[in-house]
Amino acid sequence: MMNLILEKLKNGLIVSCQASPGWPLYGSENMQKMAVAAEVGGAAGIRACWPSDIKAVKEVCNLPLIGVNKIYKNIPPTAADITITPTYEAAVAIIEAGCDIVGIDCTIRGRSYQDLAEIIEALKKNYPHIPIMGDLSTLEEGLMAAELGVDILSTTLSGYTNTSLGISEEEARNLSSYPEGQEPPPDFELIRQLRQKTDKLINAEGRFWEIADVKEAFRCGTDMITIGSAITAPQLITKRFAYAIKEEQGKS
Repeated sequence: MMNLILEKLKNGLIVSCQASPGWPLYGSENMQKMAVAAEVGGAAGIRACWPSDIKAVKEVCNLPLIGVNKIYKNIPPTAADITITPTYEAAVAIIEAGCDIVGIDCTIRGRSYQDLAEIIEALKKNYPHIPIMGDLSTLEEGLMAAELGVDILSTTLSGYTNTSLGISEEEARNLSSYPEGQEPPPDFELIRQLRQKTDKLINAEGRFWEIADVKEAFRCGTDMITIGSAITAPQLITKRFAYAIKEEQGKS
């Protein structure tokens, strides 16, 4: 029988209410307001980062909460960095803060699948009631995460890691974002492959800006979708419109 929290997320929209240090809306109070707005708008769940924000959101929002705990080696992080809940201790901190689902990085960058297996095994043993969302970037990582017992496979990191970009770790250390105007569409092919090769729940996440792309993700077989920047990062939304105007003016 499927966990009731997971059942609530099926066919739904998860809104990622996160603001990194240095962003205009950084701070737990702002993320509280974002979460309330998302709930009013019809979201099925919230994704939030760090114990402080998770506690704050839980105070005002009744939706299932996926917690992550970003630990930065670099700001902004590079394509070589494991940032999203990289250790068991980081996961425990957000579970204790009240998240309903714990999100962890399931990529292999500077570590082994055995290292990842030990984290998942410890979480399953000590917090068996907390489902795990595995953030991944390739089909191989997704299939391994499924084998290790992850409950939701999320395409969050596709296009943001050296493995998914097909570049070396050295090149990845120098890459932190796409050049302006060159961000690719969501990885629909990864969604299709995961749907064909596993019966795990799938969360589509990463570079979803258009309603048409959301519909396409469900046609490809996703069970749910997470959107962050297109809803909760006004500076990035503004940047897209400003760039579009600049690009159009350049044609004349």
